[in-house]
Amino acid sequence: MGDGWRDYMRLIGHVKSESSAKTLGDYLVSIDIRSLIEPDAEGWAVWIYSEDQIAAGQQALSDYELNPAADRFRHASQNAAVVEERKQREKARFDERIHTRERILTSSNSAPVTLTLIILSVGVTLVFLMNSASPLIGWLSISQFVRGLPEVCHGEIWRLLTPIFIHFGVVHIIFNMLMLRDMGFLVESRRGAKVLILLVIVIGVGSNLGQYYYNGPGFGGMSGVLYGLLGYIWLRGHSDPSSGLYVSPTTLGMMLVWFFLCLFNVIPNVANACHAVGLVMGMIIGAAPLGARGL
Repeated sequence: MGDGWRDYMRLIGHVKSESSAKTLGDYLVSIDIRSLIEPDAEGWAVWIYSEDQIAAGQQALSDYELNPAADRFRHASQNAAVVEERKQREKARFDERIHTRERILTSSNSAPVTLTLIILSVGVTLVFLMNSASPLIGWLSISQFVRGLPEVCHGEIWRLLTPIFIHFGVVHIIFNMLMLRDMGFLVESRRGAKVLILLVIVIGVGSNLGQYYYNGPGFGGMSGVLYGLLGYIWLRGHSDPSSGLYVSPTTLGMMLVWFFLCLFNVIPNVANACHAVGLVMGMIIGAAPLGARGL
């Protein structure tokens, strides 16, 4: 029968005294070799956790036995402390970046802007599903004309943004609202309501204009904003870990696969220009220089 955790470790040798065990253990920590040193019948047993670090561990033990007074061993305790402090800082930064769905959803009053966007989108979509010819839908669409944006030119500037609230089916609204819940809550809870509002307005207007000039009116949905938030979270999280923004590889991969499926018309009748412009805008904002990182 196996001996528990020892089934996954390798005994590489022994040292004679407790002080030697402490020194060797600190040295192994300082060169990032995960080990366990414990007393047994032969002295102090030296165990190595990782198979691919066994050779390096054996070399370290051999070097110590040949010259335990070498500088690298005399300063092992100090060097190990530096390594441990660095690991603690890295862990703290990682923990700061991970803001799980459960923590976000249980934060009281953490995302009123996101909730408002969801409520508006669901309300407008219900109106469309009950009556696609409703005057409200025409009033929120970017234009009734294929070029020139005459309504906007006559002062109806809300039309540049409001198509984000129009969705054309149950699957469309459910998918977009689930993604908005996650990404909107993350941005709002980590960067603040004003930042989310500014991102939604800038990316929403930009992606709507891109789609209009690419393929005319008759489109709607939050997708351009969602791809913009994805690009923003992705690039800002990488360039500024202290921002607390993080997108999981699964979410990123899923969104990019969906983007290209739509782009190559595997999934037809999608506002691809909206997606593309939104994603690029979000990435540009997310990768902005340090001076612009109020966002």
